[in-house]
Amino acid sequence: MRIKKFVGATLQDVTGQMKTELGSDAIILNTRKVHKGGILNFVGKEMFEITAAVDAAGKATTNTYAVIREGSVVNSHARQSESGKGSPSRLTAGENAFEGLANVAQEFEQRNRKGASGSNSQRRVNDMESFQELKGEVEEMKTTLREIAGHLKYSNMPSLPDPLKQAYITLVEQDVDEQIASDLVQSAYLKLGENVLDNEGAVERYLLETLASMFRVVDTESVRPVGKKIVALVGPTGVGKTTTIAKLAAQRKLTDGLSVALISADTYRIGAIEQLQTFAAIADIPMEVVYAPCETADALKKFKDKDVIYIDTVGRSHYRKKEIEEVAEFVNSADPDEVHLVLSASTQTRTLLEMVERFSVLKPNRFVVTKTDEAASFGSLLGLMKQYPVPFSFVTTGQAVPDDIVAARAADLAMMVYRGVIPHA
Repeated sequence: MRIKKFVGATLQDVTGQMKTELGSDAIILNTRKVHKGGILNFVGKEMFEITAAVDAAGKATTNTYAVIREGSVVNSHARQSESGKGSPSRLTAGENAFEGLANVAQEFEQRNRKGASGSNSQRRVNDMESFQELKGEVEEMKTTLREIAGHLKYSNMPSLPDPLKQAYITLVEQDVDEQIASDLVQSAYLKLGENVLDNEGAVERYLLETLASMFRVVDTESVRPVGKKIVALVGPTGVGKTTTIAKLAAQRKLTDGLSVALISADTYRIGAIEQLQTFAAIADIPMEVVYAPCETADALKKFKDKDVIYIDTVGRSHYRKKEIEEVAEFVNSADPDEVHLVLSASTQTRTLLEMVERFSVLKPNRFVVTKTDEAASFGSLLGLMKQYPVPFSFVTTGQAVPDDIVAARAADLAMMVYRGVIPHA
């Protein structure tokens, strides 16, 4: 089989190239959009790419099955054997090879179930054998396509030193936006001397330093409050605000020796108040519950002699504008010095940016990153920083209270993004 890829400005142009070179019987394995650019701008102009295949004689490889769309029947391998007539088919430019294979497997599963209910035992055996044979062919095809995709994924990269190529691949595989990854690699190419570009260690050090310079952090360790400080934690549901506030309160009291109080406005979530009350009792920290914004002032007066007052708010979906505005009423009634927007590290970049946009009505001036122990990569944090230059304050690394939390450091965030390394608490 001969496999070749074609690239052009339009899908029609690429399809024409394929037919001209491989003939009308070529099989389209994959269709995607790619970016073409100059020697450094390798994520530039958007183009169309088709990966196609044809047998050595110039004819498309004959399938042992036919995918007939729009409700028609899929011919089984067993029927082709009985009739002696194959029914070759190929995927069109708009179809995905994996989708076609999945449709075939699903059809044969349905046929197998129908055959199992029939009375002809031999037919059931034949159908099962045919299904197993085709299943093996499908898995083999999937493996081949994955290998092709892996080979072609970065084939449009320019001729750069291997350390730069590997750095770009590492960044993209850590979910860093392709354009940001391209800019970082271009910066390394321009700033490092030619005699250094082939040094993998030097390239990595440069990128880590550059990544660290892109993150803003606040010094949360050496700052001791002058007078009373009010700190509110806000954010979407399920990001661990209550656990995080318990960690912060415990560290401020036990490690820093400050007097601390808690106010909970999370009266909607079942068990939230009980959870915080249990912690407060164990840590010997006073706590008040407020059910309406007008009650916040009285709670704050009660704790006027405390160094730090932490306010826990109810989590809300970032799509619930009205409910977020209700949280804003609680926050505004407290007039906090710090508003920490708590975000999960496992959230995808697009969703993360949407969350920050929707919660901007609460005027957050800090980011807290939680659930780093549950995240596969941290490239989304870099995308967040590029879009919203709000400083990071804390990073949580697990569920243990009060241990699994650290002050955010630019070098740690850079290591998280580039190497996936979680900082030690």
